[in-house]
Amino acid sequence: MAKIAFLGAGSMGSAMISNYLKGGHQVTVYNRTLEKARPLEALGAVLATTPKDAVAGADVVISSLTNDTASRQCWNGEDGALKGEFTPGAFAIEASTASVDWIHELCGLARERGMRFLDCPVAGRPDLAAAGKLKIFAGGSVDDVDAMRPVLEAISAAVVRMGPVGSGITFKLIYNVMGALQVAATAEGMLACEIAGIDLKTAAEGFSNGATGSPHVKLHSKNMAESIKEDPVMFTGRNRVKDTTYGIQVIEQLGAQSILGYATKLVWQQMVEQGMGYRNDSELIDALRSAAKHRAS
Repeated sequence: MAKIAFLGAGSMGSAMISNYLKGGHQVTVYNRTLEKARPLEALGAVLATTPKDAVAGADVVISSLTNDTASRQCWNGEDGALKGEFTPGAFAIEASTASVDWIHELCGLARERGMRFLDCPVAGRPDLAAAGKLKIFAGGSVDDVDAMRPVLEAISAAVVRMGPVGSGITFKLIYNVMGALQVAATAEGMLACEIAGIDLKTAAEGFSNGATGSPHVKLHSKNMAESIKEDPVMFTGRNRVKDTTYGIQVIEQLGAQSILGYATKLVWQQMVEQGMGYRNDSELIDALRSAAKHRAS
């Protein structure tokens, strides 16, 4: 069993930590708001007040954080994980959906401290994380990914090596741009149906059972038709904007176009600009309703 330091106990991180504890791993947890991690203490986790303290003696350090800023602070801040005394040759695993530029920088910083590095962003919402059924897109050497498979498989249904360091996050960001586009298109399509006088449950059934029926369309059209407000929040509009921004950045760095990426970002920004950024992504339709009323007035 591994001695794991886990940085970030949000909805995704807490679910992953719970699975590690159930699997018999020793887990020390750092979270910026310590009180939010208290339930994990009751399950057997040790809480640390700084990332530096959390990694003491750790074999594996994993972070699951909101964005580049949060990740940078946890890893390389004044009391960051890279300032700590982990086991020589320990693994640093970044599971956050961050930018490709930061992942490469973090890899260099970790290797300077003698750590082995993987970027392992995950696909799946908190419910899948709690069930241990995430999909992990791993970037790193074959040997390093294979060495960490038992740790990664404890929280996932599939671990797919995408290529060298940076490949995991590159794929995840492209994947998330495509996902954000599908949800945005669903919201626009559902609202257009509503304005046309088409029953939304009937529309959702038609979109779901036709050629348009991806898992995203099936989930979100149902939520939109039935005005389901997921609690706890599964994926925010604010994070859709953040992931799409990072995705556009890497797509353009690769020399490819992201015309639809830019259009998708504009749709999600309407949700944030209306103060709805912390609400569920399915509630995008409410922001578009508001915008439509404003145009009509």
